[in-house]
Amino acid sequence: MIDTSISPTHVTPRRPRRAPRHGDALALLLLGALGPVVGCAGDELALEALVDTSAQELTSIPNVPDEALQKTLAPLRALEVPGRVYMKSVEQTLSGSGTFTQIAHVYQPDTNGERIRFEVAAKTSTGQVDWNHRFESVKVTSRPGAPDQTEQTLWNTSGQQTYELSSSRQGWYRFEFSYVAPNAGRTLSFKATDVSGTSLKIGWIDPASAAVQVKARVAVDGSASPVFLKGGAYRNADPSQSAHADNVKVNGNLLYRRGFDQGRYNFPLGQLNAAEHTLEFSLSASAYDPAKFWFGVSEESFAPTGAKTSWDRVQFLYQGAMRTGDYDAWSEGVAFAQGATVANGVRPPPVRRGTTFSVAVEDSSLNGTQNATLRIISDATGAEVPWTKSLPAEGDYRGGIFVNGAFSSRNREHWRITVPGDAPVGRYFVRAFAPSGARIGQDVVFYAIHNPYPLVASGAISKAELETYGYDEDEDGVNVHGAYGADQDNIRDHFTVLYEWSPPYEVHTKLTGAFRRTTDESKFSFLDHAVAAAQGTTSEFETMRRLYRLVTQRYRYSQPTNQGDVSSIFLSDGLDPAESLQYGKPSSQLGWEDGIGGVQCYDYAPVLAAIARSAGVLSRVVSSDGSLGGWGNHFFTEAYIPTVPHHGGKQSNSSSAPDSDTGPWYVFDATNPDGSGSVPYQFLWERYSEGIAPQAQYGKAAFVLSGYKPLGTTTNTVTWDPLGPTDDVGADDVLSLQAAYESGPDFWLTQSGVSGYLGRGEKDVYRISKATTGARAVSVRTVGGSTLQPVLCVGPYVDPDGPPVVNEPDMAPRWAVSVPARCADRATTYPLPEGESYVVVFHDHGQPDDATPDPNDRIKLGDSVQYVLELQY
Repeated sequence: MIDTSISPTHVTPRRPRRAPRHGDALALLLLGALGPVVGCAGDELALEALVDTSAQELTSIPNVPDEALQKTLAPLRALEVPGRVYMKSVEQTLSGSGTFTQIAHVYQPDTNGERIRFEVAAKTSTGQVDWNHRFESVKVTSRPGAPDQTEQTLWNTSGQQTYELSSSRQGWYRFEFSYVAPNAGRTLSFKATDVSGTSLKIGWIDPASAAVQVKARVAVDGSASPVFLKGGAYRNADPSQSAHADNVKVNGNLLYRRGFDQGRYNFPLGQLNAAEHTLEFSLSASAYDPAKFWFGVSEESFAPTGAKTSWDRVQFLYQGAMRTGDYDAWSEGVAFAQGATVANGVRPPPVRRGTTFSVAVEDSSLNGTQNATLRIISDATGAEVPWTKSLPAEGDYRGGIFVNGAFSSRNREHWRITVPGDAPVGRYFVRAFAPSGARIGQDVVFYAIHNPYPLVASGAISKAELETYGYDEDEDGVNVHGAYGADQDNIRDHFTVLYEWSPPYEVHTKLTGAFRRTTDESKFSFLDHAVAAAQGTTSEFETMRRLYRLVTQRYRYSQPTNQGDVSSIFLSDGLDPAESLQYGKPSSQLGWEDGIGGVQCYDYAPVLAAIARSAGVLSRVVSSDGSLGGWGNHFFTEAYIPTVPHHGGKQSNSSSAPDSDTGPWYVFDATNPDGSGSVPYQFLWERYSEGIAPQAQYGKAAFVLSGYKPLGTTTNTVTWDPLGPTDDVGADDVLSLQAAYESGPDFWLTQSGVSGYLGRGEKDVYRISKATTGARAVSVRTVGGSTLQPVLCVGPYVDPDGPPVVNEPDMAPRWAVSVPARCADRATTYPLPEGESYVVVFHDHGQPDDATPDPNDRIKLGDSVQYVLELQY
């Protein structure tokens, strides 16, 4: 409902605020001449109308669905019961000395309670036991992470030891210890057996955080099987750092050189015969504090369908400097989706502007004397783009894979391709050619998205802000059990939150689903739609204009959907990215069958935040307890726009004053100000949502249009816990943005040429002094044409520091209203009165005052226009 008075002639005494739940407030019906009105607001309604809540009582906003939460929080590796392919023993040769943590996960298949043994030894290169090497803090955990987990502490020892448990249970065992190595170059061996000497299956190994050479005995039981070496190597995702696996060999044959860096990896070893095989590889990093490794061997493919047994001839590989490892395209470190078509369920790999990515090319013609040619094609233009490409010497090699149990050699090249920092966001293809000019494989589609990491490097934002409002690489790795990441970030980038009313807040956590799949795997993703809508944009601001329009077009304002997982309402009915490309631009209207009804501001806001994060733009949901956007309580999105100003104006009445627009957090309010479509336009003046504005200017509109100052404007802190308690959340638990909206600078109009952007429902506000400027009038024009035509109204200046005209107990104070209604003589040129004034720039609906919005006329929803203000002398 409408929080502020509709017009001076409709003011009634405001009722004391109760402490309603959101569902009560959002279900209010206004009965009488106006008919029903639904809104993002409180129950403080300044209309003479009856109020009936009995017809549409709603429950409060639900929690995040458990199923969606589990998918989002799914660990990078799972304790799946080993099948026909498993490790029987592992040897690790360390190049350094020190104390290292060792963890092994072993599976016991039997239920007979038999004794089991864990064998460890430290030996020299000649096979002699080195008794100076010790095994300390030895623990074994049965069924780790399960409700019936049990833990045993075993004894310390040195050199060589067999630890025997007198009985066992079916299931997983975690064996861990501190390996104290006073000498380098020793080989640490580990295996587990039952009482008869039969090897238990080793699932996962967490080796030392040090340079290590690994040799594992791998068993293939029963019949030939595809085999995969998979794991993770983590450092800190800095371009100057590295962490990787290299020199992967099977039975003495080189299969792969270094292919992945700073994240998960998956090397298809091929089809191995039923037998024991020797697997060798190295793990290394540029530094080891912190560093984390883990690895395993199984028959599980890197593709979700389990169908792929080898890399494609043109294959994207993950590099940590790309900083997109948390996107589900990289679920195994290799982009398994190939081809030039984006279809349901396909996950094109995302790469960030200003980073370098890796592509493996495989062809028999790449024999070391001639190289492939790679071309990057823009999907927007169909033309090749001149991006820098290089082929490191170690990336040009003769490797192989096993086919039908026999080694088959392969010529491979691992190319590095640099995305320019100013490259347009959008869809691209990589196309490879043999030295003869013949095509290698097929075009492979990928996405270029924004890169917020330079903002951290420059000090513009903190790493905590990036990891809360944008993206967290989880570069320290993820444990099988326990905390999601070693940096204890509590996955804040996967969530946003609504703080309702005043402290203590009602708290509603929303799962954004921006990077990991949270709905049906067969559907398109937020990333698909974000990239499609933003195709060709080169700045965060222009990207947000597209995404804002798409979200506004996508939803119809009516009774709330209230989904804890916001992806479920955006991705639920099969919207195609081609439609997002279309509807992200003006002069298009999303058809009724393609929109989703039943949303209000608390759905618009987190959906826009989620899709913005998908595109690489920092975003957050802002909660307001009063006035902002013209609603009683309201939620909208802020996006971090590093290239300010986009709205002109000065901080004081001087052309030499600093710019007013210096704050990088910009309002993008996608909520339709028409509400349910049953309110005549004359009563919609005070609503200015569906807007794009700096914080201060958006807050100033509340004061100029309604006489109220913003109230209770908050967002989440960089330390909040999305899975933590939601009760007794007070003012100290949130980040207050009150000053930015209530006390931000005026946007002084001191000279011609001041420019800004206007959304369809928005009202931008400028302050002007006729005496100082000497201007007789102000005019507005558009830049580049638009579906919107801005017009002007002018009202008297009201001192926000003066006494309010209404200041009753338990009520928000109210000042005189500068522009209480749309002026009858609105125009593109408007005369200036004497003294100081407010200039209001807005899009006139073009409807008579007694008309109501037509919900089927959506052609201008989400549109925005750049305007220029000129002074007339």
